[in-house]
This record gives sequence, structure tokens and C-alpha cells, in this order.
Amino acid sequence: MPNGRFSSGIILLCFLSTGALLSCQKGETPQQQPAAPAQPAQTSSVPATTGPTTSTSAPAPATSPGKVIASAQYSADPDLRCDLLEVKRASGGALLIRWRLVNTAGTQQTGLAATQPKTINYDFNWPDIYYIDPAENKKYGFLTDSEGNRILDVFWGTFAAGQQRLNWAKFPAPPATSSKISVSIPKFPPFEDIPVS
Repeated sequence: MPNGRFSSGIILLCFLSTGALLSCQKGETPQQQPAAPAQPAQTSSVPATTGPTTSTSAPAPATSPGKVIASAQYSADPDLRCDLLEVKRASGGALLIRWRLVNTAGTQQTGLAATQPKTINYDFNWPDIYYIDPAENKKYGFLTDSEGNRILDVFWGTFAAGQQRLNWAKFPAPPATSSKISVSIPKFPPFEDIPVS
């Protein structure tokens, strides 16, 4: 059986060793980790390669963020939202319409485990992109260049949860006397009485 004084000495030695180790660790300065670069906000309107290729004779218009004029839900899935961003006259007798599609679904909680983030597939027919001038009761489709290429940048394909895409198309402008139009984005309810700026 060990001597009581001997065991007290071992305990004291362990206590002092632990204290010295802790004071050494506290004196060390942690290395600074470089800050992660900030991710730029997605403002590109370049379509993904999963969609149809589109050619334009003019560069894509600026995609500066603006206020939402109106919003609507996708007829096949209410988690896909369309925000109408801009309807304005452009040079050369054209009308520019910009909109954003957003998959508002996130990871869904079911019981104790979360399911995979929800993806939404979006598809349409090209003739379904148009606007109507109610003053003339006339329908206008998007413009094409002299080679028949569409003057637009519209995405179709799979939207991951939280993903958004900016889209635009140019159309013939309505007469100067027309101040409001009805915009049709495929598989969304029409945007009625939209002011033309």
C-alpha cells in the first residue's frame, strides 16, 4: 500500500504539471485565418447550358436590381415564383421586359430528418412569351434578328432550391398612346395592366 505522503506528492505534481501546461497554452496566440472572400451577388442573366441556346444581335441589357412590379406563382408548382422587374421602351422602337424566376423552396423538415432540397423543372414553348396591348387589342411576340435568332435571354431547365435566374426579352414597342400592357410569361398567370415606362 503506498505511503500517504508519497501519494500526496504525486497528486501535487500532477496538479502543478497540469497548471503549467494550461498556462503555456493560454500564452500562445492563435494564428489568424484569412477571411473568406465575399461571394458576389448573382446578377448574371447568362442561361445555363441545360437550356436552349439563344443568340442576340445586341449585348444583354444591364441587370441592376430594381423593385418588383408584380409577382405570380408557377402553375405547376407554387414554390417557383416569377417577379416582373421592368417594362420600358428602348431605343430603336423596342420594348424591353425583364423578369426573375425564383425557386423559393428550401430544405423541408419531415419528422427528425430533413429531406433533400426541392428542385423544380421549368419548361415552356417559345410562342408563349408575348405581351398584349389592350388599347389596340394586339399581341406582340419577341423580336428576332435578320438571321432569325431570338433577341432574348430566357432560362429553362431545373431550378435548385433557392436558385434564381434573371431573364429578358425585346419586343416591338406599342404605339406611344399605349401606356399599359398585359405581359405573358409562360405557365404563369398574365401580368395585367402593367405600366410602360
